Amino acid sequence: MSKKCFLTFAMGILLLSSWGCSGTNNANVSYVTPNPSKPNIILILTDDQPPQSVQYMPTVGKELVAKGINFTNGFVTTPLCCPSRASILTGLYAHNHGVLTDTPPQGGAPAFNASSTIAVWLKQAGYRTAMIGKYLNDYELLTPKGIVPPGWDEWDAFLGHGSNNGGYYYGYSMSDNGKKLRYGTDTKDYSGDVLTTQALKFIQDSGNRPFFLYLAFYNPHQTYQAADRYKDMFKTDATFTPYRPPNFLPTDLTGKPTWVQTFRDQLDPAYLDHTYQRILRSDMSVDDAVGQVTALLDKLNERNRTAIFYLTDNGESLGDNGILGKDCPYEACSHVPFIVSYPPLTTQARTDAHFVLNIDLAPTFAALGGAAVPGKVNGVSLLPLLTDPNAPWRNSFLIEHWQDLSPDNPEGPTSRIPTYFAIHTERWKYIEYDNGDRELYNLQTDPYEMHNLFGQPGYDTTVATLSAELHALKSQ
Repeated sequence: MSKKCFLTFAMGILLLSSWGCSGTNNANVSYVTPNPSKPNIILILTDDQPPQSVQYMPTVGKELVAKGINFTNGFVTTPLCCPSRASILTGLYAHNHGVLTDTPPQGGAPAFNASSTIAVWLKQAGYRTAMIGKYLNDYELLTPKGIVPPGWDEWDAFLGHGSNNGGYYYGYSMSDNGKKLRYGTDTKDYSGDVLTTQALKFIQDSGNRPFFLYLAFYNPHQTYQAADRYKDMFKTDATFTPYRPPNFLPTDLTGKPTWVQTFRDQLDPAYLDHTYQRILRSDMSVDDAVGQVTALLDKLNERNRTAIFYLTDNGESLGDNGILGKDCPYEACSHVPFIVSYPPLTTQARTDAHFVLNIDLAPTFAALGGAAVPGKVNGVSLLPLLTDPNAPWRNSFLIEHWQDLSPDNPEGPTSRIPTYFAIHTERWKYIEYDNGDRELYNLQTDPYEMHNLFGQPGYDTTVATLSAELHALKSQ
């Protein structure tokens, strides 16, 4: 990027880095002429990826972590696929965008208002936009089937699961800009590779026009399938270390809600190890994609003007607190890998412990691209943190979950977890369930959330303070 272009970009940051900037209605905003000085923006999103699994992805480490900022306290505000993805697209907490669960009537794509998203904002700012991969759960229920939501120039979204219980790995269908395409069960149909090919073509075809690429893999979501070339990886002690945090399959669940016991009773270490191995194998094609995308950017001399964000839609508990899955209020479910690599602003690799959230992505992308944000968002632009690790920042955030009792809920066991709201601060996590259960953890002395302090002597004032702060966050 030339000095002139960078100064133009930097002035845009100063004008647009604050959250909640106002704009006009989508219908009244005309599209602007593409400006080559604007940075490209790529979001690489995985599905249900435990953050500790990133250490097994060498290309992510080499191309993103070593050339960017690794945010060790990255979190999602609703640890479930569809609500989290809706928050990514809008910058809003789930209680504001209204997608509360994965399935109708409380959630899924039918509950989402797609009229004002980061795609719409960036397209209006002159960007070429692409959605490639997993959009929102139950997208196939929208009519007409395969419809392209507002704001997207290129649309290649999963439309239907495979009939062989392969999820979106094999035997799936996609909406190719509204046209239904079917994929088979051959090696060439493996979705991780198909999406990567589509992403590379989009980048290549964008020329010097700034682009926004949302590359949303299904990996490593259950059924944790891997590309054939990786089917034998991580099967030996030399390549795989079993995951054994201090709270792994605890035998003493004193102080835990009764729903936790329903998970713990059905899990054993061998099954969890096998699951983790399959997750790691599934991650490998995403690692390949990172390498191919960055290599193409280097070849096109676009790497220095491309901001790459890597994270997942929610974490995955692999025996932590006796749970397998997501949606829980504990760290393993909401903690996610969160990596940002953008050479002009991330000049040196560093680790950052600030709280960064999925709701921060939309305002960050808007600030990078000089896009107007109609109304308010709950997230904040990350740009100040990218340039100054001492920038003033949040010290708490909201985690929220709604129990999904729909008979069509594909996640199964997550429906056991009652509706809850939690506040996470640097020291405390306080959880309120709608059934009256409460949990309080001192994260500084008990980072694995093993000892519930709620109801114990000496914590009444702490609970009252946190409860007030929690309800204030819920009202935002």
